[in-house]
Amino acid sequence: MSVGQWLAFGSLLSIVLFTPGPDFVLILRHSLADRRTGAVVAAGVISGLFVHTAAASLGLSALVATRPQLLSALTYAGAAYLTWLGISAIRSAFKARASDEGIPAAKEPIAVTTAFRYGFLSNLLNPKALLFFLGLLPQFIEPGEGAGLRTLMLAGATVVAAALWWAIVVVLAAGAGKKLRRPGVGKRIDVVTGVLLVGLGAFFGVA
Repeated sequence: MSVGQWLAFGSLLSIVLFTPGPDFVLILRHSLADRRTGAVVAAGVISGLFVHTAAASLGLSALVATRPQLLSALTYAGAAYLTWLGISAIRSAFKARASDEGIPAAKEPIAVTTAFRYGFLSNLLNPKALLFFLGLLPQFIEPGEGAGLRTLMLAGATVVAAALWWAIVVVLAAGAGKKLRRPGVGKRIDVVTGVLLVGLGAFFGVA
C-alpha cells in the first residue's frame, strides 16, 4: 500500500473510532462506574475485534458479505443484544437505591467474566464493526496475491488504534466518574446510557 492509501485508511479509521457507537456507550458507562470494570469491558471489545480480524484475514467476512440473509441475521442479533443491554441498564437504575456515592456499581463491580462478555459480544455483534470489516476495509485491499497479508495488516492496525482509543476513554471516563459520584448521578448515567443503547439497537434493527 502507498503512503496515500495508508493516510486515507487512517482518516477513515479515525472517523469510525471517534464516532460514538455501541462499544463507546458500553465502555463509557462501565468506566464511569469503575475503572477496572471499564478496562475489562474494553478488553472484551478488543477481543471481538481480534475475531473480526481473523475472519477478514481468512476470507470469512467476504463470505458473509455474499450471503444477505446471514448478514441480516447477525445485524438483528446485534440489535437485539444492544437493546437487551440498554434495558438492563435502565432496570438497574430503577432498582438501585440512592447512595452517598451515587454510582452503586462502583461499590459492587460486576464480575470480570460478565464485564468481558458484555464487551466481547457487543463488538462481535456490533453492526458498526460488521459494516467496517465487510464494507469499508475491503475498499483498501486489491485482489490478488498478498491480499490476505494486506487484510491482516489493515485489520491489525485497526485493533491497535482501537486499543489505544479505548484506553484513553477508560482513563478519562474513570477520572470523571470519581467527580460524578453524588447521590442520584449514577442512576441518571445508567438511564441515559441505557436509552442510548436501546436507541442504537432500534436504529440498527430497522436500518
